Amino acid sequence: MKLIAILWALSLTFLTAQDPFKVGNFTFKPAKAWVTAPSGPMVKAALSHGKKEGPLLKFYHFGQGQGGGVKANLDRWKGQFKDGEAKVTPEEKTFGDQKLTIVTMTGTFMVGPPFGGNKVATPDQMLLGAVIPHPTGDVFLKMTGSEADLKKVKADFDKLVASAFEKAAE
Repeated sequence: MKLIAILWALSLTFLTAQDPFKVGNFTFKPAKAWVTAPSGPMVKAALSHGKKEGPLLKFYHFGQGQGGGVKANLDRWKGQFKDGEAKVTPEEKTFGDQKLTIVTMTGTFMVGPPFGGNKVATPDQMLLGAVIPHPTGDVFLKMTGSEADLKKVKADFDKLVASAFEKAAE
């Protein structure tokens, strides 16, 4: 088992964040500032910004009709803040025919295991999220961390989301 974990970790060293990757029906093209991070069964891809131990951006795709859509996810994400209180700034965007929602939430985030367990109220936190609807299954991006850190990466986050809609050079 240890050998498998070591081989898997070594395989990550050959991936650079500049390598495009596909989540659902969308191909994302990260800039050099993003660092590839380990993902898992629910997380289709993960990136850190600037350093491996930085805040983690996770990409999710559960398949057609799964994942809950825009409102359900924005409500769920807001519920991860203390008492469900967060300043929520949604932004609707359109790339060609594709509509999507990008959201910024700030407040006291409840840090801890995703499914129960002890959570710690952590003030001055931010969530950057995106919901990209698609008939084959929506794609969700979610990044949490200190408000100071995520304010610095917001422009790169927006560029990364937009990269999924760039036309390939012919």
